[in-house]
Amino acid sequence: MREQGMSERWAGLGRRLHPKFSWQARNWSGICQTLRMRRSLAGLLLLISCVLFAVAISTWWMQQVAFSPSPNADMTYAILGDDDIRGEVATLIASADAGVIGTSTAQLREFVEQISRLDDGAALMGEFVSSAHSRIIGDNSEPVVITALEQYTIVRDERAALQADITVPVPEIGSLSVVNAVTWWLMVVTAAGGLLLLIVGLVTRPERGEFTYALAIGLAALSVTIIVFGYLLPVGPLTLLSDNTWMGVVPRLANRSRNTTLLLGLISAALAAGVFLGTSSLRQRRQKSTPLSVGRYRDEHSWSH
Repeated sequence: MREQGMSERWAGLGRRLHPKFSWQARNWSGICQTLRMRRSLAGLLLLISCVLFAVAISTWWMQQVAFSPSPNADMTYAILGDDDIRGEVATLIASADAGVIGTSTAQLREFVEQISRLDDGAALMGEFVSSAHSRIIGDNSEPVVITALEQYTIVRDERAALQADITVPVPEIGSLSVVNAVTWWLMVVTAAGGLLLLIVGLVTRPERGEFTYALAIGLAALSVTIIVFGYLLPVGPLTLLSDNTWMGVVPRLANRSRNTTLLLGLISAALAAGVFLGTSSLRQRRQKSTPLSVGRYRDEHSWSH
């Protein structure tokens, strides 16, 4: 009788404790699922962050290539490499100064075109060519002029210094101005969004390897987007926005930086491959060194009892 009473007590205790144990098991399972979801969410946030950084860097490079006017000789030389732009500049100067210095318009035009294809000659035209670049992208609303002093230094005759300033008919290209503004804001927004998601992703504690995987994907995206924004768009779709002569500035500058753009794309692709392969090999070594998970070992160990 005594043994029967003890067994009934233990049975009742088991029935009372069983719901509690069952609830704890369900609660622990939910926590594990939440942790896995949090880790996958962190990896996703890091992945999006790296892609946004790739777009931000690519749009920044596009700004440097096509939307950053400068009077330096190298950029001026590249712009004057466009036949139509060079011809228009030479015609304006020759038409204004040929009669004053006692030569024909055709001869002076040919002379101006010749010196514009020299580094030192292009440097003499840097100021008004840079102003023309600023005007077509909407950064400058003032008219583009070739001053009397610039005419004198270009045609190399003191009599040209007495001439009036020449106004170069350079319009603001509205569609190109919009692209300039959109590209700048896209750079700012993607950089800010990438930084925010990077912080959130790191705070949510990603799993090992998720950050390097996201970095590899970001570098791979950069290898493509930097070529698209830095070269393909300026020499392709942007040239269709206007048929104005000065629209040739954009593709000329893109071609000037073409080798650098392609090199940056190749470097990004190589880094992406290196990081991805390094991450994969690290995961394989970890799997070989720990073939049995801790959770599985604990389950089997408990069943042994």
